[in-house]
Amino acid sequence: MRRRTDSFIDVRDAAYLELLIGDSDPESKKIGLQRLCKLYRQGLRYRDDERLAIHLMGLLFNDAPKVKRWALNALALAGTRTNVVAIVEAIHRNRNDPDILAAGISALCALLPEDEARSELAKADLPIEGSILLAAVQHSGHFQEELRATRVNIDTAGSTELRRAGILIGLDRAPENLFSPSLHNEKIIGELNSHPDPIVAQYSIWATYENPKLGLKNLRLPLHDVASKPTNVRKYVYQLIVKDVATAQDNLDFLVMGSEDESADARAGLATGLRDIYFDSLETVVLDWYEDEDADLVKQRLLEHMAKNASRSPGYRDPVLRAYESSNASSLTRARLEAAARDTELYLDMKKIVYNADGRGLFALDLPGTAAPRISAASAAQSVKVLLVTALPKEEAAVRATFDHDLTLGQRGDSTVYHVGSYGTGANSRNVVLAAAGVGKSNAATVTANALRTFTQLEHIIMVGIAGGCPNVDKPEEHIRLGDVVFSGNAGVVEYDYVKETRTGRQVRSSLQRPSAALLQVANSLVAGELMSVRPWETIISAGVIRLGEKFARPASETDVIHNQGVGIAHPEDLERKPDVPRIHTGAIGTADTLLKNDLKRDDLRDRYGVRAVEMEASGLQNAAWAQGKDIFVIRGICDYCDQNKNDIWQNYAALVAAAYARALVEAMPSEWF
Repeated sequence: MRRRTDSFIDVRDAAYLELLIGDSDPESKKIGLQRLCKLYRQGLRYRDDERLAIHLMGLLFNDAPKVKRWALNALALAGTRTNVVAIVEAIHRNRNDPDILAAGISALCALLPEDEARSELAKADLPIEGSILLAAVQHSGHFQEELRATRVNIDTAGSTELRRAGILIGLDRAPENLFSPSLHNEKIIGELNSHPDPIVAQYSIWATYENPKLGLKNLRLPLHDVASKPTNVRKYVYQLIVKDVATAQDNLDFLVMGSEDESADARAGLATGLRDIYFDSLETVVLDWYEDEDADLVKQRLLEHMAKNASRSPGYRDPVLRAYESSNASSLTRARLEAAARDTELYLDMKKIVYNADGRGLFALDLPGTAAPRISAASAAQSVKVLLVTALPKEEAAVRATFDHDLTLGQRGDSTVYHVGSYGTGANSRNVVLAAAGVGKSNAATVTANALRTFTQLEHIIMVGIAGGCPNVDKPEEHIRLGDVVFSGNAGVVEYDYVKETRTGRQVRSSLQRPSAALLQVANSLVAGELMSVRPWETIISAGVIRLGEKFARPASETDVIHNQGVGIAHPEDLERKPDVPRIHTGAIGTADTLLKNDLKRDDLRDRYGVRAVEMEASGLQNAAWAQGKDIFVIRGICDYCDQNKNDIWQNYAALVAAAYARALVEAMPSEWF
């Protein structure tokens, strides 16, 4: 199984990868997926890898075989067992393509324990031997006994098995004597350089390039014979000679020969290999090559090298900035160059071009690490569609921790301080505005009314924060626990302190106030996704804990106790509940200007009105929105059970789970709404 890491891919690299993988050109998709895999192998990961996995599953239906193959390779590194069903289906659809089949087997075994992987392979009639075994161990530690007993005879093995062996050696996951019990792999891998199958030859050279223990000395192909080899072989030989500075310096003449290769694809391979190396005599070669190069694919790779190394070579700066300035704002070129030049003065020069073009000063420059461009007060007032309202400072902090970018602003004549936040990057970014109301329905009403006047395009209003839950130990499927999320379903909001008092008792006069139909539809789509094991809020929660610290982490399960007449009782057994993650519920939200610490009243609200959570602001929000012809939606994280044992232990975590679900909801809205 894969080891998780909390080191994230830089936001500029992530933005570039998103553009590559989202590009219509299959070659761009493949390059993006290859880079993504390499970053994961280096110990980095995408900040929202669950959302990434959803996109990767979509690529399994791409028309280009290489895209499907690399999407499976990426799922092996970035996916979870929730993606296994899609992977198994891809295996069955692509059994006639040995490379896609192998990638699927590799992903399946990476995401499942060995016994389950063995069972799945048996059900698919895939015996754990030969190329299937070599694929199965590519990203997992499974089947080591079978692997130790395996030998790949380079004279008799088929091309598929030899390709798989090459991949294992490149990833440094092959046993030392995969080819021979008496010879190490490094003594034999070079023999495959001249294999009659050019793909086998290519994989053997790629393995020599990729494996840090191997180098040009392991090549068995004389450099003077390279020109006669197929393009894909030449491409990887060129990359091998620029694997490190010393090798490139020793083979400068061959490097120059590669820059003049007749194949643009081979030249692009060489240019790609140059990205991370530099030495003094290289500048002249690269600049002359760039001026003479007529293939845009190659020029882009050379520009990436120049952007990466401009601090060492002043001659690189001007070509890079000219290319940057002449490219569109959302182009692959700009994303590529920004990613290559991050944390350098050249990156700041690029940002000067952006801000001068937009008519903005450099004092508005984004700090390194921010994921979205700033938005001005004027543009926010005219463009933001979603209002998030919180009551407590801890709720505000939790919501802001889920933002990828956060801008504080105010408006003359409006006493509220707003935070305009962005979810996501690039074209998929969603802007929302956060307003902190304070406790109680009158405060919520005032802030909502102010926001609707200031932000004239608001369409969707969401109350986000903590609430008391209404447990039901007799119905496990409806049982609310601390740390769960409740959103307002069809029953909407019940204002239970709006009452009629008579000699026979109190009667609630509030009619049910139904939630936003549009947002309820979006929430229902999240429910459907959850049934398919897609829960993006869990990743957002994890990122929020990293950002806010352990004080917002999930408390120990021992602190989640229900009391009956002062005595703690057990929670009902529920096999459908995942341990230590929030369960999502829908139902009525009870609201009043009264802090409820009465379990009898709580149970009455639950049984009479279907109330699942109790809070103090929703009706004020509803009334202010209703006056402007708007509907609201309520999302609450459960922090207590509305009884005498109420405490603050779960409040921070409950605030974070509500904020995470709010982000998931906004990101699930159709792009046309923005």
